[in-house]
Amino acid sequence: RSGSVRNHWTEIYSFVESLAEKFISPMLRMSFIVFSSRGTTVMKLTENRQVEAIRRGLDILQYEVPGGDTFMHEGFKRANEQIYHETYGGVRTASVIIALTDGELQDVQFYYAEQEANRARSFGAIVYCVGVKDFNETQLSTIADSIDHVFPVTGGFYALRGTIDSILKKSCIEILAAEPSSVCAGESFQVVVRGNGFYHARNIDQVLCSFKLNDSLTISK
Repeated sequence: RSGSVRNHWTEIYSFVESLAEKFISPMLRMSFIVFSSRGTTVMKLTENRQVEAIRRGLDILQYEVPGGDTFMHEGFKRANEQIYHETYGGVRTASVIIALTDGELQDVQFYYAEQEANRARSFGAIVYCVGVKDFNETQLSTIADSIDHVFPVTGGFYALRGTIDSILKKSCIEILAAEPSSVCAGESFQVVVRGNGFYHARNIDQVLCSFKLNDSLTISK
């Protein structure tokens, strides 16, 4: 929410609101962070997909007043604090950061943003960047995991919402079916999981699937 987006906050808010509504997994936890001369956590990580908490966070976000510099690293710091707390608190989850910026970062800003993004990756997070207006795609491809993790918006702020489907396809893992649907007790069997986005994980050898067999037994493989 740096000063450069002062006249486009409505479009940015609409983009965030629409994106938040599209993430529908009941186990999803969400946080909203803004950055300018400093980073501010508007909404801390929710407990699962708490619709009311997310709505309150969006209401607060809507009335943020843009102003200040574009210190992206300050936003990453706030995200890293939460990821670190969860990871080393024994909670094993997949983390995704989606960072939006509207301009080219100065050399020192870029350096610190890259450092904090690398720190996020060291915690296991996947970093995506959305660039709009006067962004530097080379900078963003360095901050994000790769050029494939950058979403350039060349049509200005009004075109932001057009990137939502692309973000969802690249950032979400969707399970569509698991086969077989039933098995006989005592027989060995193989489980085949079908869906989209399995290769979005940084290391597919570390992907963990949990199978709930009944109310008291869950197996992770």
